[in-house]
Amino acid sequence: MAENQNLVGGYELKNCIASGSSTQVWEVVEQGGTVPLAMKLLLPDSLKDAEAKAVLKHEFKVGSQLEHPGFVRFHKLEINRDHGFLLMDYFRAPSLKAQLSANLPETQSRLKKVVEAVCQAFVHLNEKGWLHRDIKPDNILVNKTGEVRVIDFSLASRNATGVMKLLAGKQKNIMGTRTYIAPEIILRRPPTVQSDIYSLGVTLYEMVTGGPPFAGLSPNDLLKKHLSEEPAPPSVVNRNCTPELDMVLMKMLSKKPKDRPQEFRDVMSLFRNCRVFLEDPVELHEKKVREAKANESLSVDKRLDSRADADRVSRGLAAPEKSKKGKRLTAPIGEIAPVKKPGSAPAAAQPAATTPQLPYGMPGMMPGMMPQPMMMPGMMPQPMMMPGMMPGMMPQPGMAQPMMPGMLPQAGMPQPVPPVPQPQVVPAAGQPAAIPAAQPTAVPQPTAVPQPTKHVHLPLERRPAAAARPAEQVTDLEAWSELPDIA
Repeated sequence: MAENQNLVGGYELKNCIASGSSTQVWEVVEQGGTVPLAMKLLLPDSLKDAEAKAVLKHEFKVGSQLEHPGFVRFHKLEINRDHGFLLMDYFRAPSLKAQLSANLPETQSRLKKVVEAVCQAFVHLNEKGWLHRDIKPDNILVNKTGEVRVIDFSLASRNATGVMKLLAGKQKNIMGTRTYIAPEIILRRPPTVQSDIYSLGVTLYEMVTGGPPFAGLSPNDLLKKHLSEEPAPPSVVNRNCTPELDMVLMKMLSKKPKDRPQEFRDVMSLFRNCRVFLEDPVELHEKKVREAKANESLSVDKRLDSRADADRVSRGLAAPEKSKKGKRLTAPIGEIAPVKKPGSAPAAAQPAATTPQLPYGMPGMMPGMMPQPMMMPGMMPQPMMMPGMMPGMMPQPGMAQPMMPGMLPQAGMPQPVPPVPQPQVVPAAGQPAAIPAAQPTAVPQPTAVPQPTKHVHLPLERRPAAAARPAEQVTDLEAWSELPDIA
C-alpha cells in the first residue's frame, strides 16, 4: 500500500462498502477525477497469501469476459508488493439481503422483475461457459428502479459438458455457502447449471417468505437437511403465496438435479406464466398496519371504559348502557340510579340529612344559650350570674349551675332527653317509596325567671333565644354531576 493510507495505486479511497475475511470493497475516485469506481482491495495480510492473490486474478478473468447489463464491468487488475486490487464499475445499490431485512414487502413486490433480470444474466454467464456457484442474496444488487447486478465470481468454475462431464470425478473441497448450497455439491459431485438453479431457488424462497427453507443447529445439521429434508411450501409460511408459486419453487428445490428446470430460460418461462402473490405485498402490509392500529385503539377504548365503569361502581352508580353498535349511552342528568344487587328489595327513601344552624356561627352552642365574651390575655374569668344572685356574688355550693359550652355533664345533673326515633315504613316491591312528612322543628321555650324580692335588684332578664333557623338541605351533588361520555 502507498505511503498515503487513503491513496492506493493512484486512486483515492472514499468509503468502505463491504468487508470480508481477505478483501474489502471501497468506493474510490481516480486522483484528480470525479467518476466513482469500486475497488476490491486485498487486505495487508492477504497480500502475502498466494491463494488469495490467485482468487483475485481468477475473478478478474471471469468478470472481464462478461458483457451483459446484469453484471458490473471490470476495468483493471493490479497486484504488486505494495497492494493488490481489481477495479470495476460502481453500482450504487444495496444487496438483496439488506433489502429483505429493511423492507420485505417492497422487495417482494419486485420479485418477477428481479427473477427476469437475474435469469437473463445467468443465461449469458452459462453461454460464456461459466457457473457462478455462489448465488445468494448478498451477491445480487438491486436499486430502486429494479435494475440488477450480479457480483462476486471468486467461486466461478467452468461448466463441464459432454466428455468433460463424464471424466470429472469427485470435488476435493465443498465450495459455496451452506444455506444456499445444492445437495449434489455436498456429495462432492461436479457442479452443473441445476446446482445454480437450486441456489437461486433458495434465494427466491427467502425472498417470498422472509427466511431460507432450511436452518440447522450446526453447520453439519444444515447440510443434512439439504440432503434429506423436504422444505415446507412457501404458502405455508406466507399465505399470500399462490399455489403456482409453490409448484415453481418446489421444482427448483428438488433433491435430484434432473427434477429441476434444465436451464435458466426454463425458470424465466415458469415465472412469466405464474401468478406470484394473491395480493400486492405492499398493499397487504399497509392493510395489516391499519388493522393493527385499529385493534390497538379499540383495546385502549375498552380499558378506558372498564376503568370508568369501575369508578362508577365504586361510587354506587350504574354504568351507562351501550347501544347495539357498542357506543356508550350517557344517562340523563338526575336519572343515574344506584347499583342494585341481584335479589335485593328497593331501599326506602331516606330523608335528607340536616345540619343545625348555630346562632352567631359558634360551634357547640345549643338553642337558647347566650354567647360568652371572649377571654383576653390577663383577664380573670367572671362567674356566671344565676337567678337570685346579686352582682359581685359568688355561686354557693349546692346552687344549680348551668352547663357551659363544651362541659361534660356531672353526676346528679339532669341529662337531655334524646329524640324518639321514628319508625320507617318499607314499601312492598313495585310500590313507590313513601316520602315521610316533614317534622316541625322544635322551638325552645325561654327559661322562666323567678320573681325577685323587693329589696333585691336583679339583673335584666335574659332575652329569649331566637328560634332555630330552618335547616338547609344538603344534597350529594356528586351523583348529579354529568359524567363524561367515553365513546
